[in-house]
Amino acid sequence: MTGRTQNAMWGGRFAAGPDAIMEAINASIGFDQRLHAQDIAGSRAHAAMLAATGILTDKDAEAIREGLLTVLSEIETGRFAFSTALEDIHMNVEARLKEVIGEPAGRLHTARSRNDQVATDFRLWVRDQADAAIAGLTALQRALLVQAEAGADWVMPGFTHLQTAQPVTWGHHMLAYVEMFARDAGRFADARARMNECPLGAAALAGTSFPIDRHMTAKALGFDRPMANSLDAVSDRDFALEFLAAASISAMHLSRFAEELVIWSSAQFRFVALSDRFSTGSS
Repeated sequence: MTGRTQNAMWGGRFAAGPDAIMEAINASIGFDQRLHAQDIAGSRAHAAMLAATGILTDKDAEAIREGLLTVLSEIETGRFAFSTALEDIHMNVEARLKEVIGEPAGRLHTARSRNDQVATDFRLWVRDQADAAIAGLTALQRALLVQAEAGADWVMPGFTHLQTAQPVTWGHHMLAYVEMFARDAGRFADARARMNECPLGAAALAGTSFPIDRHMTAKALGFDRPMANSLDAVSDRDFALEFLAAASISAMHLSRFAEELVIWSSAQFRFVALSDRFSTGSS
């Protein structure tokens, strides 16, 4: 057995390590390292639950908690060396944790699989992105409301196919976007509500025989409840597609607004003047 196989979490019966090409193809650390905060949060919640249920000693749980905070600090300050040989964020974090605290790190993964671990990480990450999108859209709506109030009586032409059609006001036009972005924020909120269930405890696909407390980990991570079905918990990513659908619609509205600013700032219209700080030139 090669050293690389010995270091792999799945080593087991393998007599030889992966070819370098296979190792490069199989590694996801190049992009899933962005899940580090969620991965460590999930592991901290899992360790606390293992201690509360008597599966892990309080001493080991505290060592794991402190060690994970050390690893998090190293990642966030750029002092962490990610390894392609360790494949993904989960194994990179666990390997470093073992270096930091030693043998107790090996008990962190009790009653857990990378399957429910990554499903949890991904839900947490997408949930964070949904929250960020909602916050951004809300801030944009506030700015548009300020514009709408300031220009409540500013008369401007309304256009169909760039042909002058009916008179409207600047305020009315701004409020149209307030409505669009409100629906966009609502779609993100709806997606967030559906994704806010915790996969932890599903293990590889059929749960675990350890006496875990799934409600405890779900609550600790801000989920509404544990997921009802273990297969569904680890195998489906519809929540990501729903987020992307909301993002696509929102991007369309943002693009429409940006294009109107481009047109309105042109020499043919001169409705708005953009600050040089938010403009670029043409070569």
